[in-house]
This record gives sequence, C-alpha cells and structure tokens, in this order.
Amino acid sequence: MGAIKWDKGAIDRSMRELQRELNRHAIKVAIGADLNGSDRGLEEDPVLSKALLWLDEKAAEEPSVTQDMADFVQRERLSEDEAEGLALQLEQHGFVQISRGLVESTDVFLTDEGRVEVRRLKKLAGDRVARANYASNAVLRWLYDQDAPTEPGDFATSPTAFFAGTALKANEITGAGAELVGHGLVEREADQAGTDLERLRITAAGIACIRSGHTVRSYMDNQNTASTTNNYHGSTVVHGGVSGGVVSSGDHNTINAGNGIDAQALASLVQGLRDVAPQLGLDPVDAEDYAADIEALERDGADPEQGGRIWRRILRLAGPALTTTIATGVGQQLVELGTGLYN
Repeated sequence: MGAIKWDKGAIDRSMRELQRELNRHAIKVAIGADLNGSDRGLEEDPVLSKALLWLDEKAAEEPSVTQDMADFVQRERLSEDEAEGLALQLEQHGFVQISRGLVESTDVFLTDEGRVEVRRLKKLAGDRVARANYASNAVLRWLYDQDAPTEPGDFATSPTAFFAGTALKANEITGAGAELVGHGLVEREADQAGTDLERLRITAAGIACIRSGHTVRSYMDNQNTASTTNNYHGSTVVHGGVSGGVVSSGDHNTINAGNGIDAQALASLVQGLRDVAPQLGLDPVDAEDYAADIEALERDGADPEQGGRIWRRILRLAGPALTTTIATGVGQQLVELGTGLYN
C-alpha cells in the first residue's frame, strides 16, 4: 500500500479559515456590555484589558511585588474610586488576587490565569479580522451616541477605540467607517464649512442594528438572508418582487425566490479585486487567502447568500487596505460596488 500524501497547502488554508471562523464566533458581546464571569475575555473592555497589560508590564519590572491599581487609575486619568472596582472585577475574573489585610486594599498581583489571559490578549491584538470586526461595532455604537454628524477621526479619542488593550489604528477606523457606509448603516455628509473633511451620520438601519443587540456582521447576515419560500395549492402566488428566482404554477408547488446578482457587475468586481491585489500590501498569508476568496466569489457569488458571506470575508480581510492604500479611489469604488451587490 502506498503512502498517503497530504495536501499541506490545502490543510494550512483550511486551518486558517477555521481559526478565522472561531475568532468571528467565539465572543459576541455588545460594546459597553458588562463582562461578568471568568469564561469571557477582556478584549472588548478597554479599561480592564489595559489594566491587565499594565499589571503584566509592572510584574516584569518588579517580580513578586504587588501593584496598586490606584497607580493605573492615575495614569489613565480615571476617578480614584475606580481603583477598588477594577481590582474587584479582575479578581472576579480570576486574573488577579487582592492583597487583603485589616483594611481594604487595591494592591494586587497577577495569578496564573491572569498571565494566560495576557498572552491571549497580546495574540488577539494582532488578529486583523478580530480587530476589524470590533472596529465596525465600536464605531457604529459611537456614532449612535453622537448628537450630530461627526468626523470619523474623532473616534480615536473615544474610550472604546481600544481592542485587547491596544489602540485602533487610523486605517482601521477609516476602514470600519467605509464598511458601515457600504452596508447602509452609516452615511457620509460633506462638511458644511466647505472643507475636504467628511462627517458620518448613523442611518435608520444603523440604529436598528444597534437596538437589535446584534453585532454588525450578525445583523448583516440576517439582513442578507433574502430568499423567501412560499407554499401553494392550486394557484400561482408571488409574495414580493422576484429577481433571478424561479416561479412555477400548479398544485403543491414550493417556490424559492431569491434576489438575483448582476452577472456583469459581479465579473467587474472580481476582476477589479484581482487587479488591485498587488497594491494592497497584504502579507503573504493574507494575500493567499484574499486570492482564494476572490476565486470563491467568482465561483459562488451569483448566489446572494453565499456571495454575501464571501464578500464580507473579503471586506474584513482587505477592507482597510482597499479604502486607504489605493490613492486612486479605485478601492473605494470596489467596496461600494460589492456592498451594492450584497447589501
């Protein structure tokens, strides 16, 4: 019997895709939600994640020495009353132990669980997909809280402009804004002062997304499940418009009608994505996944649901690069074309 030959390239691609899916589905916590319970991570809590990383830095500088959370609170310019609460929250997660005596203390030291969480946060901070997903959710929630159209760059000063204890980059914020505009959750508005600056305003769809309690990706997945199934007996009935669907008549027919995808527009999108690939500056692993997603879009993009999923993968992987790296504006046009097809 001959030796079994494994396609290592295919296995590597499958493992990377599996890891991406795990990252996308692992934790679904709304921005600003209270993270109670040690089974959840701290990546979406900007204060606790920064506090844990700060404790790790201090532990490296001064091993076996407790650290006073009041020092962290002072560094972050928070209320002095926050120190005790932060210490208690981190202890509740199992990440620190408070050095208790006869009086209440804010002195803590990292536990083994805390060191494991620090390592996880540092790894997650380098995950581009996880960062992009968080940025979209955080920017949308931030716009929901604004009273007027706002410059997207102002989000950088928001307390929620941190993921896994690290600040979001300018291109990640810009990319999140472009993705939200493409989904119709946010709209652009020219600055009335006549400058080149653009302001963003949340739309009715964006408000509905926030109030639904879903993440942007989950909300858009639900919105893009556009096909309908109608059951008939002895007649032909169509509920709603049918584009690219199948309609039949007769007894006991079940008809699935879905939104059709413009074949010419899809072909233009696929070719455009291939043409700009060299300009995106993706690392070799992401470039390989980007090329594989384009092939998948070319193959399955005519189906609105499958094509929508593939397109959102492309946006999460290369959205920031498409909207910021390509100075000609072609990238932004491709983003608008793709979101127009699959929104």
